[in-house]
Amino acid sequence: MKKLLVMLAMMAVTTVASAYDFELDQYGGCTIADKVQTSKSPADAYGAAKGWLNSQGFSAMTPGADKAGEMFSSTVTMNTKTAYNPFAGQFIENLVFTITVTCEQGAVSFKLENIQLQEIYGGYGVSNKINPIGKLVKEVADAKKAVADAQASTTLSKKEKKKIAKENKDTIENGEETLTKAKTELNMRLEALKNAVR
Repeated sequence: MKKLLVMLAMMAVTTVASAYDFELDQYGGCTIADKVQTSKSPADAYGAAKGWLNSQGFSAMTPGADKAGEMFSSTVTMNTKTAYNPFAGQFIENLVFTITVTCEQGAVSFKLENIQLQEIYGGYGVSNKINPIGKLVKEVADAKKAVADAQASTTLSKKEKKKIAKENKDTIENGEETLTKAKTELNMRLEALKNAVR
């Protein structure tokens, strides 16, 4: 029965993991790039992409390079989670990234680079941390591996296995929730961009 529960738990972890497919490069960085076919002229696609950027309600935008009718870049802050607990305080999570949109005849390409997770806490003290998204992806993967290795171990006692699972539970659950919300929100925004420039 316990083996069945462990297998079901690992299947659930695998299922959730696919919801936040932030692919990391060999250095732990994350870049998202895509190209969309369009029937618009480069100038019209540029205008549509700029309209998308300005309509997303990003909490902060810092313009970068800009060649009218061809390309633009901007560093944006996108809120992915806001929670308030009267006993603990306010928690805010943002995704910060630089987006570059390039418009050419028949296609619009976009690239997201320097993707970071900003975690802000205000309550009993104040905290503002910002880290590459790859750091959290790695922390969750390492925690899941530690639990899987412990469960597969033939030398650890049941008590030790349970202790390792408990030690890593918050990292896995909180990390997966944060990553899933961030990727879901990001995917919705990027789908809106694709629809705008087609």
